[in-house]
Amino acid sequence: MRSPSPLLPLRTLPARLARSIRRGWLVWTAALAVLAITTLALLDEQREYEGALVALTRQQQMLALLLSDELAARLAAVRRDALLVADDVSAGHGPSEGMRKAYPSIEVRSSESAPSPHPPRTMSVLVPSTEGRTVELTVPVAWVMGPSARIERPDELVVLVRPPDEAMWQAADGRQIQSDPLTRAADAGHDTTRLERDEAVALGLPDRRAVAAVDATDTGTLGRWTTAVVASASQERDRWERARGRLLLGVLVPCALIVAFGATALRRQRRELELEKQLALAALVRASDERLARASRAATTGTLAMGIAHEISTPLGVIVGRAEQLAGRVGEDPKAARAVRTIGEQADRITQVVRGFLDLARGGSPSLRPVDPGDVAHGALRLVEHRFVAARVVLVTAVEDDLPTLAGDLRLLEHAVVNLLLNACEASGPGMQVALSVRSADAGVDFVVEDRGAGIRPEDIARATEPFFTTKAAGSGLGLAIVHEIVNIHRGSLVLEPHEGGGTRARIHVPAQGEECSDA
Repeated sequence: MRSPSPLLPLRTLPARLARSIRRGWLVWTAALAVLAITTLALLDEQREYEGALVALTRQQQMLALLLSDELAARLAAVRRDALLVADDVSAGHGPSEGMRKAYPSIEVRSSESAPSPHPPRTMSVLVPSTEGRTVELTVPVAWVMGPSARIERPDELVVLVRPPDEAMWQAADGRQIQSDPLTRAADAGHDTTRLERDEAVALGLPDRRAVAAVDATDTGTLGRWTTAVVASASQERDRWERARGRLLLGVLVPCALIVAFGATALRRQRRELELEKQLALAALVRASDERLARASRAATTGTLAMGIAHEISTPLGVIVGRAEQLAGRVGEDPKAARAVRTIGEQADRITQVVRGFLDLARGGSPSLRPVDPGDVAHGALRLVEHRFVAARVVLVTAVEDDLPTLAGDLRLLEHAVVNLLLNACEASGPGMQVALSVRSADAGVDFVVEDRGAGIRPEDIARATEPFFTTKAAGSGLGLAIVHEIVNIHRGSLVLEPHEGGGTRARIHVPAQGEECSDA
């Protein structure tokens, strides 16, 4: 009897081969499915990362535009000073003492002469004038760049300025930097560009890609100045790498279990990942909006403060000098002596207000001292009384007794109430009434100004405190913006609302002393 053959029967080969092919097909299908899903997820994350870079670039464009406007304003001030110097030279005397104190170096020479080397941390501004002369003013870099030093953040954002006809870029800390990508973008007229890792490191940023916004400002005779805002994409890159790691883990694990648990687990995981990405992007947008708002307020306040200081300092010095001269001539006339003393007091008040605005522009806080709300109200009334008399508008006041003491700056709070009273006076016609009431409310004090004028439209309330927004034909749009900033630094609130029966009701609430936070 023969033993059975060790070989498998031929008829069993096709079945085993079919099963092997099916198993191989399933393995390859699962592997391709995992690969396809992983690839699609990574591409989706890559698109999200590129979208985050685009959003970051747009934010830098807005910053560059704001800083470029600020730079143009400061250069315009330098040009005015240079023309004054040229006029002084033409008149036969040198620059004034104030000019010499304001600028480290002042030179007036012929237009053919070569510029002089300037000290470190400064830059030279050449201003052509009449009679073939050129005025060269040496200006500190930190002053020219203005709010850039406050906007810059170490390892995150750098602001650079390139003077006309120069290859080097100036940083706020005085460094001179050569950046070929920024120079190419500026020369080509591009608004944005991206920097590779080594190019970002050369600017003092982390070893990550960076995005930059470039804005050129034509200042006329001063040439074409260029502002560049460069932001590191390290946070977006790190967030993308973390999201990619989470994504790989979250996709591969469900794909490994997809045969056992089906497509339900995968869809659930994908929904969780999408929700996580949306939350991360929402947090990024909120943080970015807050940074842009702070930069805008800083730029606006800086422009306002520098304008006030520049325009008021000279006439204020003349007023003080004339008052001192008159003080020695009035003799025993009490009425004249009182008038001279009043001039000095009001000049001192102007000086204090200007200093307060300069502190706000530098990002500082006012010196908080105990303030009587009644002193704020009475001081404001003394300042606006003549305006109400001239406009024939009736001013009614009601100040409660035993009001809680405030912690703040008396002059700034007076200024805020004065602005509200003047707005109410301008909105009222002859014979109308404006009411100022000061009362305790919510662990603090309310200063309420009510008028019966045309009233504020509901759609204008949200924008009323924005800088330069105004509904008046000759308004500057800065009054309520200043009030809002003063109230904010006193940790208070400003509420505008239409008055029942017509008119506007404006309320300033300031917390009482001891209620504000320790960092006020």
